[in-house]
Amino acid sequence: MKKTILKRILSVTLVGAIVVSCVIENGKLPQNVKPLCDLSEKDFATWFKSGEVTENGEVTPANSVDFVHDNNCDFYKWSERMFLWMTSKDSSNKAVFESQEFYTVSPKIDGHRDLIPNKPGQLLRAMANVDKTGKIVSEEGQATDDVLMDANGNLVYYISMVNDVYAEFLNAVKQKKMSGNQFPTTKAEKDSIFNFAKQNGIILKNPNTLAIEIKTSWVEATSLKNVEEFITIEAMVPVYKKNSDKLWIINGERKIKLALVGMHIVGSANGHPEMIWATFEHQHNTPNAAYQYLNKDGITETVLADEGNDWLFNNNLKDSTNISHMVFSGDSIMAKKGYTISPSNTLRTKPWGSAVDVKPNAEDASPAASNSEIIAINNAVISKLKGKDVRKNYIFIGATWTDSGTAPNGYSYNPKVDSLKVAGVAIGASQLANSTMETYAQNGDTYNAFGTCFSCHSNNKGLRPNDLSHIYSGLLKGLPTPNASMVIIDDRNRK
Repeated sequence: MKKTILKRILSVTLVGAIVVSCVIENGKLPQNVKPLCDLSEKDFATWFKSGEVTENGEVTPANSVDFVHDNNCDFYKWSERMFLWMTSKDSSNKAVFESQEFYTVSPKIDGHRDLIPNKPGQLLRAMANVDKTGKIVSEEGQATDDVLMDANGNLVYYISMVNDVYAEFLNAVKQKKMSGNQFPTTKAEKDSIFNFAKQNGIILKNPNTLAIEIKTSWVEATSLKNVEEFITIEAMVPVYKKNSDKLWIINGERKIKLALVGMHIVGSANGHPEMIWATFEHQHNTPNAAYQYLNKDGITETVLADEGNDWLFNNNLKDSTNISHMVFSGDSIMAKKGYTISPSNTLRTKPWGSAVDVKPNAEDASPAASNSEIIAINNAVISKLKGKDVRKNYIFIGATWTDSGTAPNGYSYNPKVDSLKVAGVAIGASQLANSTMETYAQNGDTYNAFGTCFSCHSNNKGLRPNDLSHIYSGLLKGLPTPNASMVIIDDRNRK
């Protein structure tokens, strides 16, 4: 596998470039990357609530209303700041995403989803809910309906959430106070949502974040030898009765400690109603396939495919074929033909959201240049975090969006094809995938026209929220009808 990918990368190297092959220590990033996306100490300090960088210190969110985007780096900085904010500890020593500023999204029941308030003392639930009959209902978290296990044989659990701005936007649309034609992107729309919420006794803490969806992936923390390197929570997860090595059936819930392994962050921003789609992973999740970047002298260097055995989702690098062993069916886990319910060996085939043979956006001259931007912003942030800040252990994989916020058409940028250079194609890290959420939909290391988040998030090729989001319509259906008891805002007065 390593030799094949390396050979393919070398074959598409820019003419005249000098290629230097190197091996990077597992989970580490090249330190001699060209700083195409940098961040000063002074600017980074302004991200922190206290005005200075402190170990595990509280970060404030990016201002999506005033978001300016002169280049790709602006999108990547937005992504990094949002991740650091959501994983900050608030005054209650809980991560921001556990606070009352966020709601957990329930699994779909009869087409409806519920917003579950994150209340103090109430545990989060990982893709499990109770229907009207008392039955536990679960839901897959993989993009392909497959089931993922870590190398220790532990299931990966998923939790989806939205912020309070998103929730109040839903309420306003349901009550016909806003059109709901697209997610909010302007100050006027933000003010409308803020004032609507205030009338219902809710003061939005960070309205300038605009509408945010997040999806997180987790493994059981007790199985980890280095749990101190992970963000952890206490949560309720589904329990499965193991009928055989080919069939597990849901059978209640249990409380466990979970460790964060992946996070999608999707948010609307000024000029971008299609939303910015960013993703993060723990550094020890998955080995990378070979990739290229530009060093400080502008010379193209090739990083060989990762080796070693210190990977959470791979214990056999010779079998890194990203083949699913089981699928989620109803409320059961079923092995695929020829397999048992067991771990597979995952490889991150496009380490920074770029194919090896096609540049992912018009701004970058090559895949190596695009990769360099993302590696550089990772280095800038990680190097500036203090001490043993747990967030040092997470890497930004990339972010994608469309030119000028045009409605996505479901395709990824390709400069070789005229129809794939239009404003509606995905740009930025346009071949993006998270190895814990799109494990089996990474489309290999070469370009795939449908290898973008927008391939699944571009219904009707429009900008309406239900064109972009898989959860929006279900949440809207799950809200109380206007003038009914507003369950969604119960117990959430935060003046």
